[in-house]
Parts: sequence; structure tokens; C-alpha cells
Amino acid sequence: MKSKRSSYVIVTVCLTALLLVSLLAAGCTDTAKSSATPLPTTATAANTLVATPAATTATAAAAPVATSSGQKQTITISGSTTVLPIVQKAADQYMTTHPDADIQVSGGGSGVGIQAIGAKTVDIGMSSRDVTKDELAKYPNFVITTVAHDGIAVIVSPQNEIQYITPDQVKNIYLGKITKWTEISGANVPNTNNAIVLVGRDSASGTRSYFDESVLLKATPSSKMLEKNSNGAVTQTIAQTPGAIGYVSIGYVSSDVKAVPIWYNYDKIITPSAATVKDKSYPLSRDLYIITNGQPSGLTKDFISYILSADGQKIVADEGYVPLTA
Repeated sequence: MKSKRSSYVIVTVCLTALLLVSLLAAGCTDTAKSSATPLPTTATAANTLVATPAATTATAAAAPVATSSGQKQTITISGSTTVLPIVQKAADQYMTTHPDADIQVSGGGSGVGIQAIGAKTVDIGMSSRDVTKDELAKYPNFVITTVAHDGIAVIVSPQNEIQYITPDQVKNIYLGKITKWTEISGANVPNTNNAIVLVGRDSASGTRSYFDESVLLKATPSSKMLEKNSNGAVTQTIAQTPGAIGYVSIGYVSSDVKAVPIWYNYDKIITPSAATVKDKSYPLSRDLYIITNGQPSGLTKDFISYILSADGQKIVADEGYVPLTA
């Protein structure tokens, strides 16, 4: 009996030992499996972290403008109030398709724009007059780009019965030699004393510079001239003042004022318009410019290219100016 019990004990111990060995073997296998599983995951993650920044950097380097980088890019533009409507409209449209671009546009006059781009306080300057030799000598790195053609319109109140005017008459009005509308054939402002109210631009204006040189032949206008700081201000003053006369870019002529045709060389009477500027028959015509200090790059370069593109030149026409391709 004891012998049988001993056998049972031996058998039981052996079975228990075998069971423990099996359990230990299974545990080791599972541990090995669980420790091996994360290795491919770790390797895959490491490759992703390296590849993603490399791809982003390559894309940003290849892109023509920084707007593709996903970071906000800002450029500032100031100057001519004549060029301003073109650039502002172009900026608005450009930013709708380039959400990372922030283009800030302000006026102040051509002189302000040239000075600002010369000092590099802006990225682009706008001018409605030629850059002078002295300015070019001071800022030899200027890159000047023509963006449109324009004309200067002489404007009066719609109440004025004048039908046309000669360049000499305009000159004598602004020099204070003609002070009454009745001194000009066909001119009359009903229910007024026909006194002429002179309205012009301030000294920073490119339109003023062009007018003084081309119409006044560099003579100084009358001290009675009201100086306004923008084309819009001139237009508004003329519209509200029956006896007034002023001059603005053709892009600012509206139904609130009357653009007076020019009797040029006592030969042809020519209406200021985009068509007469385009065919070069209107005598008071000029170019409009944007200026950079050095060759443009990045967003500045891309935005200038947009203004010169078909879409940009359509904006020029829509704003009442003459596009380069016309």
C-alpha cells in the first residue's frame, strides 16, 4: 500500500513538474511575441517624422512665392492715389486665391511712395510721374515697372455750360489770369457770379507734378488754389462746388463731374477717355508705375507679375485706365 502511494506521489510530482515546464515555456513565448511587436511600429514612425519635414522643405524651396509655405506673408505698398485703385483691387483679388498673403496698400501721393521705397520702409512704391534724375542718383537700385497708361482730365461741375477748353486757357486759369467763367467762350455757371474756384493737388502728388510741367510749363500756380491730397478729394470738391475747376486721372472721372474736352492746337476737340489715351490723340497722357528697391522676389515679385498678367490688366481696364496690352 505504501508502495502504491509512493508511486502515486512520484507520478503526481512528475505531472506537476511537466505542467509547470509547459506553462513557463508558453509565458516565455508570449513575452517574446509582445516585445517583438512594437519594433516595426517604432521604425515606421521614425521614417515618417524624417520624411515629412524633408518633403515640406523641398516644396517651399521649389515654390515661386512664400505663400505656399503655409505661413502668413505681408508686403506693404504706398504712394500715388492714381495708381492706388489698380493696386488695391489687384491686392484684393490676389488675396482671395492666396490666403497666406497679406498685402497692405495706402496712398499719400507719388512723392510719398518714392521716398518710402527709397528708404525701404515699404516693399513697393506707386508713382504717377517719372522718377527724377536726382531720385535715380540717390536710389540707383530702383526697378521701375510700368503697369498702365493714364490721362489727366480737366473737370468742372455738371452745372457749367462749357463745351471745351484750350490748354492755354487752363494754364491762365491756374496762374490766376482768368478768374471768371464768362471770360471763356461758352462757359457759364447759372445762378452764380461765375467766379472760378481753383482746385488742385498737393506737392506730393505725381498728378500735380505732371500738370505743373505739362500744362503750366513749370510755372507756379495761383496761391488761391485749394490743394487736395487725393484724386478722390478733388473729384468730391468739384462735384460740390458749382464754379470749381480741377484735374484728376481719367480713372476718377464720374457722373458727378464733367470732363471738359480739350481743343488741342486749335485743331481738334478731344475728349479725355481711355480710348483717346489708347490711340494717343489725347494730349495729357502719361504712364503709371510701381517701384521696388532692387529686383523683387518672393511675394513682391509674384504680386507684380499678377498685375502684369491678363487678370491684372483686366483690372486696369475695369478701373478706367488703359492696359499695357491695349
